[in-house]
Formats: sequence, structure tokens, C-alpha cells
Amino acid sequence: MKPLKRRWTHAIAGLYRTLFGLYSNTCFIGITGSCGKTTTTELVSSILAQEGSVHTCIHVNTSLYIARSMLSLSRRHRFCVSEVSADTVGQIARTMRLLKPHIGVVTRIGQDHYSQYRTLEATAAEKGKLVESLPADGTAVLNADDPHVLAMRSRTTARLITYGLSPEALVRGENVSSNWPDTLSLEVTFERQRFSIRTKLLGEHWASTVLAAMATAIAAGVSPARAIEAIEAFEPIPYRMCPHPLPGGITFISDNWKASLWLVPASLDFMKKANAARKIAVIGSISDTPKSFYSRYRTIVLQALEAVDTLLVVGEHAHTAKRVSGIDPNRVIAFATLDRLNDFLEDYLKAGDLVLLKGTENSDHLQRLIHTRSKPISCWKYDCRKKKFCSDCRHLYSCSETSSDDSSESPV
Repeated sequence: MKPLKRRWTHAIAGLYRTLFGLYSNTCFIGITGSCGKTTTTELVSSILAQEGSVHTCIHVNTSLYIARSMLSLSRRHRFCVSEVSADTVGQIARTMRLLKPHIGVVTRIGQDHYSQYRTLEATAAEKGKLVESLPADGTAVLNADDPHVLAMRSRTTARLITYGLSPEALVRGENVSSNWPDTLSLEVTFERQRFSIRTKLLGEHWASTVLAAMATAIAAGVSPARAIEAIEAFEPIPYRMCPHPLPGGITFISDNWKASLWLVPASLDFMKKANAARKIAVIGSISDTPKSFYSRYRTIVLQALEAVDTLLVVGEHAHTAKRVSGIDPNRVIAFATLDRLNDFLEDYLKAGDLVLLKGTENSDHLQRLIHTRSKPISCWKYDCRKKKFCSDCRHLYSCSETSSDDSSESPV
């Protein structure tokens, strides 16, 4: 969009939001953080949908998208829940001038967007602008387990609700467990009440998201019991620890939306605690780290071999994983392209296998390994940069280009 048109869109949306606030009772909620904000936004929206109509801004979470989305608001919407991105410095401030949230939620501060912010402190400074924007009668929902997030309480005069596993958290989680095939369960305490929750989510790391959603629901006036009903019915979001049971007794766990180095251990921890005949991890592109390819793969290899039986690495630099000293070479196999990895899996997989896919969707499109086991696909392009799900791409089953002309070449 041209700069002038972008400015006009922001200006019109800002005016609309100001006027909208004069004659509506809509509660505006902004959710930011380095990870977990998409699932938190979806989960909060699911909870609030029990109470009234919800307008949700998600996935494409820039200030321009939120400005466009704002113009579709109507008085019938009781809640407006927006995922807020901080891809560039100043973006949250621009978004807050549009959104003017009553409730602000911050999940975690991590190394996503390392190239933009460099330090966790710089990232926290940007994310904290959401908290600063809250009115005195608003509510800040902060992660008590993250010191960078908890420190944001000094940046607002709004009501404060903390959540987490820390003893000082107002909404506190205990007895967290997620041992496949069992899903995530936990106990939550709030104001001397204790609740047991059995979710459909996979991985103990989602406990923080559940607690964030519950704390946000409480801030919006929803009872814990009502919130738990929606939490227990909530299905995993595609590409975010989403299970795909396939014919033949093989299960894929798709966690390949993004693969920041600092997030990979959570997925591997799930695999380590899982009960399966054989555990396999497929690792694609690793992002958001200043480490060299050798250093990042060394970190991943050492962590993965404690959690899974076999590690399969795919990509242009996958061969560096084989250079890690002191490892069993039979447990780490590298592939230059995804089609070669798929050929290997055809004979390798067997009943009872649990397979984790961890990569970056815009770079790897690892989901194709799942699609082709239902219906053989034709697109194995290595350099595809389409920002869409493979299932939504018309080239998935009709593509003239392949990633390799020599299908006989063995793994690198």
C-alpha cells in the first residue's frame, strides 16, 4: 500500500475508533509477546464468545491490518480481541493509538525479531508500550514467570493481574502434566479457589497460555468456571503442536509455524516425556539467533538426542548437523531437500511412531510431509516463500517444478 493511502487508512480508523468508543460498550483487548500470542488470542476469543459477539484480529497483526479490521467493528461486538505485533520499532505505539485497549496482555519476552531489537531489554521496551497505553481503569495481565514482563507493572497505573507458575502469581498453575498420549492438564488457583483443567493441547509449555487466557477472562468479568468450559473444548491451532494421526498408526505433531532457537526446547521436552514406540524429530530452518549454522545445529542436536530416537535435519545447511562431535551418526540424518527426506520416510516410518515437525513455515513448508501421506503431492519446491498454508495453495497437487532433478541422490 502506498504511504499516503496507509496514512489515510490509519487516520480514518483512528477517528472511527474514537467515535465508536462514545456510543458502544465494546471491551478492547490487546495481546502481545514474543511467543504464544496467537494461541492466547484464539483461546481468549473462544472464552469470550460464550459471553457475546467477539471481533478478533489475528495472524496478520500489523497496525495497518488492525486499522482495516477496526473499520468492520459494530455495536453488536461485545469484545474486540487483537493480537499485536512488534515487528518494527514504534509499531506497538501506532497500534495502541488505534486500538485504545481496556485490557493489555503480555505473554513472554524472547529472541524473536533478534535482527530488529538485538536484546531482550529492547524487545521488552517495545512490548511494554501496550501496558503504558492502558487507562487507569484498565487492566494489565502480565506473566509473573518472566522478569521482563513482570517489570512492566511499574509502567502502568491500571489494575494488575499476574499469572504463571510462580508462587506470587494471582492466577497460579500447579501440577502441570502433558505426557503423550495424554494431553495437557493442570490445576489453577485463584482467590483461594482451586480448579482442575484437562485441555486438548500438547506440551507443558502451553500451561502459560492457558493461565494467560484465564487471567484475561477474569479481567473481562468472566467467571473461572465459565472460562474453563471453553479452555477444555479448545482445539490445538494448526502448525502449533497440532496432532495428525495417520493410517498405519503413525502420528505427526505439527509445530512448524516458526522455529526460533529459544523455542525449540519446549517442543523437544514434549517429545522427551511422550510415550511412543519410537520418537522422531524433523528439524528445518532455525531462526532468531546470531549463532552460526554449526552452533545452532550443535545446540539442537545435543538437545534432540536426549529427547528422541532419531533426528532428521533438512535444509541447505543440514549437513552441518552431522559435524557435531561425539554423536551417534546413525541417529542424526541430514537431507538437502524435503523430497529426499520424504522418500526416506516412506520406508522408515512404522506403526507407533511419533514424529515432531519443527521448522519455519515460510521457509520449509514441512506440512507437505503430512499432506502427501493422504494424497501424493507434486510440489516439493525448495525455495517456496509463499506466506500461506500449503493446503490453501493451488500448486500443492499440480506443480511442474520440483526441488531436485536427481531423485537418486542419497541424503547428504
